[in-house]
Amino acid sequence: MRQKQIIEEMALLAEKLGLNIKFDEFDGRGGWCRVKDSQRIIINKRLGPQEQIRILSQILAGLQIEEQSMAPKVRQLIEEAREEMQPALDISDKNSKVDTNPEK
Repeated sequence: MRQKQIIEEMALLAEKLGLNIKFDEFDGRGGWCRVKDSQRIIINKRLGPQEQIRILSQILAGLQIEEQSMAPKVRQLIEEAREEMQPALDISDKNSKVDTNPEK
């Protein structure tokens, strides 16, 4: 799947989820914002496709997309972004398997 197709599919997914999306030239990268009663994604169109995909993936990773249909590659990119956004494993978590006695 080409990067342009990924961007187009992610943009359509965002629109299905009620977000207005716009690609424009401005200083900065872009991202999610709320303007009055609407949620928007604004992406700097001067960015390369890989960076546009990264921004869209990060935004979509924070939304409920499980029930939405999309290409497997798009779902994979969103899930990868979601994993990157997860907080690091808390070593004080009782369920973690950390060996606290390395001198066995």
